[in-house]
Amino acid sequence: MTAANRPARAPRARRPLVRFSRSLLARRHARLPLALLLIATALIGVAWAALVPPFQGPDESDHFAYVQHLAETGSAPSSTTYSGAGSHSTEEQRALDTLGLRALMGNPGARPFWGAVDQRRWAAFEQTLPASARADGDGANPIAKNPPLYYGVAGVAYELSPSRSLFGRLFATRLVGVALLVLTVWFTWLAASELTQRRWARLLAAGVVALEPQLAFMAGIVNADILLVAIWTAFVALTLRTLKRGPTTARVVGLFALAALSPLTHGRGLALLPPLAVVLALVWWRHRPPARRSLAWAAGGVVLLSASLLAFRLFASGAGGGSLYGDQTNYIHQGGFALGQFVSTVWQFYLPRLPSMDPRLGPNFGFRQMWIETFFGRFGWLDVSYPPRVYVLLRMAVLVGIVAVVASLAARWRELRGEWTVLVALVAIGGSLVALLHLVSYLALLGSNDPLIVGRYALPLVSLLGLAVAFVATSLPRRLGPLLAAAVLGGGVALQLGGLGLTVVRFYG
Repeated sequence: MTAANRPARAPRARRPLVRFSRSLLARRHARLPLALLLIATALIGVAWAALVPPFQGPDESDHFAYVQHLAETGSAPSSTTYSGAGSHSTEEQRALDTLGLRALMGNPGARPFWGAVDQRRWAAFEQTLPASARADGDGANPIAKNPPLYYGVAGVAYELSPSRSLFGRLFATRLVGVALLVLTVWFTWLAASELTQRRWARLLAAGVVALEPQLAFMAGIVNADILLVAIWTAFVALTLRTLKRGPTTARVVGLFALAALSPLTHGRGLALLPPLAVVLALVWWRHRPPARRSLAWAAGGVVLLSASLLAFRLFASGAGGGSLYGDQTNYIHQGGFALGQFVSTVWQFYLPRLPSMDPRLGPNFGFRQMWIETFFGRFGWLDVSYPPRVYVLLRMAVLVGIVAVVASLAARWRELRGEWTVLVALVAIGGSLVALLHLVSYLALLGSNDPLIVGRYALPLVSLLGLAVAFVATSLPRRLGPLLAAAVLGGGVALQLGGLGLTVVRFYG
């Protein structure tokens, strides 16, 4: 072997190791933004769970009573049992009254009895309560109309809590929402990964979700809405993957399973069934899987959905009516529903009344109250809010964003024509939930003055917001997109810190 040949052999021997090392570093570098974002999301969720006083989220005392009753007795509470007992256990009722937590609900002038002396007194008192004081909340609970899926999951955390005190178990139950928030952000990242190869754009889409203040607040309290958000976000991610990469048994079963879990979480989850049908039709049109396989998937999916709907219906009947089975739906059977009036009501929710229209039903509650104020942030029992100028800026940003999405669609239409199935699927997912919310709101207004619609009901669509912002950013010139991403994420950080600060001042200032 000559000296001239020796240097040439060494690089060939090291080349596989060099390629492996570079590939490993590249994968780690690609995953680092997501890992950091998920850690930050968890910290945000824990901050909300720790700073919001016990039972100071919307109906949180009733939601926790559901979890406690299910964990302690093995059965869901009833919404119609009027036995003279309260819907809360003796333990929870004593905590609400002794520590001023009931008087704190929606009362800006009240403060919790949360000093060191108060906590020691409560801990000493709690030790005197018998075990039955946690399981005797047998009275009618309005939240009992909700299906039990979320409460069963939260009940596991309740049982596994290392602290056996009431507030230790409450905090452990709240952490379920934090975990679901982290999953929601991860699912949004996966959804964005199907639409763009730019890591900063994926970070922007998922970051918008992580920094949405109302979502983080809801994740920090006991409430079934956060599981519904996670399920819908997973459905969006799996829809995009199936449309882009083609159907497999796992993907199709996953779509059916998520659609089946949605109504078992909340009655509003029924809105995922129409998009499922649209998505499956689009997948078949785009990829044309073999007929035998398609029939097998359809048969299995129908069985799964039928079992889910049967379980929902049986539970709704046993609980005194599901979330969508109330007195409002009787107006359809009584002929109270009028299509023209419904269209007019929805029109006036967003736009000024036309001369040919009758005055709208219900109070002056519309686009600003739902999609700006209660979607981006009203905390506590809706009594903690940003200064009015913040909502004005948010409204301007949303309106500019709507125009930017339309302009981006027009500018990139030739590019997007080949992906029309993706656009139709996303519109179907968003439109189905919005349509259901307005239908239920209209039926409620036929019998009362309560519109029965708030922004947090639309949080299952938060991933679509993140994807829309990322779409606009990637439509800009190469240097402007990251600048917009930085500005949006910076605004989200400001909103999060502002919401946490307002909450601290409200309850502890």
